Amino acid sequence: MATMRLVNGAIATLVEPALTEGQVTDLTVNADGRLRVATKPGLFAAVAGGLTTAGQTVIVDVTDASNVMLHVKNTGSVTHAAGQYAFEGSLDSTNGTDGTWFAVQAIRSNANTIETATGTLSMTAGAGLAYAWEASVNAVRWCRVRCTTNATASSIAYWTVVRGAYATEPIPGAQITGTQPVSGTVTANQGTLVTPTASNINSAATTNTAFIKASAGTVYNVSVYNSGASTAYVKLYNQTTAPTLASAVPVIVIPVPATSTVMHNLGIVGHRFTTGIAIAITGGAGDTDTTATTAGQVKVLTSYI
Repeated sequence: MATMRLVNGAIATLVEPALTEGQVTDLTVNADGRLRVATKPGLFAAVAGGLTTAGQTVIVDVTDASNVMLHVKNTGSVTHAAGQYAFEGSLDSTNGTDGTWFAVQAIRSNANTIETATGTLSMTAGAGLAYAWEASVNAVRWCRVRCTTNATASSIAYWTVVRGAYATEPIPGAQITGTQPVSGTVTANQGTLVTPTASNINSAATTNTAFIKASAGTVYNVSVYNSGASTAYVKLYNQTTAPTLASAVPVIVIPVPATSTVMHNLGIVGHRFTTGIAIAITGGAGDTDTTATTAGQVKVLTSYI
């Protein structure tokens, strides 16, 4: 009986001893009576080599691998103070040396840092670097570490590359690092607590025309008490001077019933007065009404900035 198996990435035909009539071959099961199957990812031997001179490489066949972990140690006799190394991959190489090669991003094991090259490494003799790199090699056939700058004489950058066959990606650092471009103008004015200014007006026996702020501002709240026997009207205007009732048009009119208090809240954003904040208090609702209130009848508290 012949059985097809995948051995080291290749299909192999294994010949089993023939069974005669009546003979049986037991299947392996676990304690629950379930058939044992392989659940562990494939294992690959580590690939390693020392790099000292620009152009030297440690090459790895990653056809069946998902990720690689790369680490370097100075196995030389002096401190490694010079020497740089690049991470590269190829789709068309047939032997790890020919073909077209391109930069591969690798993520440091101790930080959310993405690199295609190491920069100058510093390692004392016999010491390994305090971090490694992980890179995705999905769909890449070969990868390599290439020395781009000569190492310090008598130092050796000894690279070890371990392949992984697990179906995951390295830390998705590429999605959360780097500087993101921002266009437009951003004005931040909510981060600092600003205490509104209070305007307190006690009505006179007039229409009480006045200005609260002679420049642009924002009104957040108007609190009004009317002690009179009839409705009073508080009117706010977008202007820098006291309004002329015959021609000025209010932007907010607040009716306050007799012997009542009205809280007119304009919310956390408030209402913006682009020119200025002016006020009038009258006994009628019309824009041009000139009915006077009595002295002390209406009390108005306006909170603004």
